[in-house]
Amino acid sequence: MPSAPILPPFDGLRLATLDDLARIATVAAAGFFHSPSFQFQRRYHAEYPDDTLSSYWTQYRTSILDPACVVLVAEDTLNENERAHVYEALQRTTAYRPGGGPSRGSTVVVGVASIAIAGSRFAGQFQTNGARDTSTSLVAPKNMTRDLCPEASRMYNEATAPAKARYLAGLMRLSTLAVHPAYWRRGHATKLVSWCTQLADLEGVPVGISAVPTGAIIAAKAGFEEQELVQVKQARTGEASNREYGPKVELWVAIRTPKLAFPVSD
Repeated sequence: MPSAPILPPFDGLRLATLDDLARIATVAAAGFFHSPSFQFQRRYHAEYPDDTLSSYWTQYRTSILDPACVVLVAEDTLNENERAHVYEALQRTTAYRPGGGPSRGSTVVVGVASIAIAGSRFAGQFQTNGARDTSTSLVAPKNMTRDLCPEASRMYNEATAPAKARYLAGLMRLSTLAVHPAYWRRGHATKLVSWCTQLADLEGVPVGISAVPTGAIIAAKAGFEEQELVQVKQARTGEASNREYGPKVELWVAIRTPKLAFPVSD
């Protein structure tokens, strides 16, 4: 009978469950808000903050249930002033209404990462036995995507898809990484990235990433090496058009080669 595979130590991290989805969506929205790609694609986030939350809820639900994915969360003690660290529209959502959030002194999810592991010997090892998918408390919120600008999303995908396909296709991949701004500079992002790289080392495979500049700094420290820096060219039909699509957007595509690790049990 095969033994259970050796896994990296979780060291303050844990696998996400479906019960975490509402909080994960809040953390993702709060963290990704500071990304130029968020500002570029989610042009209407201020008008439709619930659409932003529902899109992340749906995205991470799919990943949690996918045997070819790992979703990790980092936890910390609640910062009672965390509401002040999120953008104004997010402050108006259910998560930050009186009585709608976690209680004083509680431990909360403050960071999240998803890792694509299609084809890995670890596939199927990370699906949690949390709340049932049919639970009424986990009914998917309506995802209307009104916060997204279709034209900006099209431009972004057209610009970034070739490099992702060229360098990242078939690789283990750190797909998403977000930390709530109230808990920055506490090492949560570093721990999440480190767990991913340790998993790749155990399997002896490279791991890829496509990251905005802030994420690239953390990834470079973990040994990722740049393959291409993609610049999303914005419409330039006039000054107003440049304002419409927001800040300069760059995507850092990188790969980390595996380091020496102990063999994985079969």
